[in-house]
Amino acid sequence: MEKLSFYEQVGIVTPGAVFLFGLLFYNPDMKALFAKDAISVGGLGVFIIISYAIGHLLAAIGNFIEKLYWHLNHGMPSNWIIGSTPKLLSLSQIAKVEALTATRLGLIVNPFSGLTAEEWFPIFRQIYSDVEKNGKSSRADIFNGNYGLNRGLCSATLTLAITIFIQSPIVGLILIVASSIYLYRMHRFGVHYAREVYNQFLLLPSIP
Repeated sequence: MEKLSFYEQVGIVTPGAVFLFGLLFYNPDMKALFAKDAISVGGLGVFIIISYAIGHLLAAIGNFIEKLYWHLNHGMPSNWIIGSTPKLLSLSQIAKVEALTATRLGLIVNPFSGLTAEEWFPIFRQIYSDVEKNGKSSRADIFNGNYGLNRGLCSATLTLAITIFIQSPIVGLILIVASSIYLYRMHRFGVHYAREVYNQFLLLPSIP
């Protein structure tokens, strides 16, 4: 297996490992898949591979949770500067982002107050690409990695809670609470990520 990226490690493998460890704890017979008494070196490799595979399944569940959650919270934070009731940035900052979109990216767009999320998404991606090209995206990337991690852990703990709820209702409820905390953390890092991308974009010169 090639070296895993930072996102794959924190957003895919870690949630998969958490879910798999939970299954092993409540289903001791599964430990025979790795080793009789403890996880061996070879068993660790199998554990990581299975965690990676499970992590992708959990990511699909996480994508559904993410879509539903942000739909109920006025869209992704990156969209919070458009529409009739913008937030995330001050009005003066939003006006500057609008100006930089024209001068730096060469894009002529409708006033932000009239844009939809579908119209804004490719423009935001171009803003991020501009920030990344200028070497200013490292802090935003850390926020994004932690966003993916908490989304994955939210998905893992919720799925594990559903899986073991009949066997252990109390633990299932504790996992649901943990899932809610991870969802809150996902929200926080999502907001931090969007704000950081915009803040770095605002620091770039008007003309590239």
